[in-house]
Amino acid sequence: RRGKGFGVRRAVKLAKGSIIGFADADNKTPIAEFDKFTGPLSEGYEIVIGSRGVGAQIGHPQPLYRRLGSIGFGVFMHMVVGLRSVRDTQCGFKFFQREAAMHLFERQRIDGYMFDVEILYLAEQAGYRISQIPVRWRDDADSRLQLLSGNLQNVKDIFRIRSMHRPSKSRAAGHRHAAADGKET
Repeated sequence: RRGKGFGVRRAVKLAKGSIIGFADADNKTPIAEFDKFTGPLSEGYEIVIGSRGVGAQIGHPQPLYRRLGSIGFGVFMHMVVGLRSVRDTQCGFKFFQREAAMHLFERQRIDGYMFDVEILYLAEQAGYRISQIPVRWRDDADSRLQLLSGNLQNVKDIFRIRSMHRPSKSRAAGHRHAAADGKET
């Protein structure tokens, strides 16, 4: 039980398909939503993620304190990590072209919940094209996150992401995957 990030990282190594992804086991986003992802994946986006922040259908919203906490987390995360292109990092419905998944998850080190932020940060640094798709989503009120200790660990992990993966000037200039077509959403 080393954490969600550890488990997903191990599973990606074992995956065989050309598209590799994951969906939260609690079915907050129904797997049928994957049909919306096939278009962007076939158009060449390396990463397609579900988003609750770009016109999603929220069936049962989170309690107000969780929504306010999510807003605060987003502001904090963007300030510390500088992740610019992704509005909702924590929706547990993400799919990758195989090459991108292998490249990113080889570098991913965060074992807990903040692995999503790390993966998306690494993707942004590498210049991968990320499409954000509005999905149907519902809260089931069965969060495994411990409010105090879990959030303290998340804060530490956000700072670890910044320190572990801070781009050097030479690396920033040499992105393998240019996103010059302007199609990112």
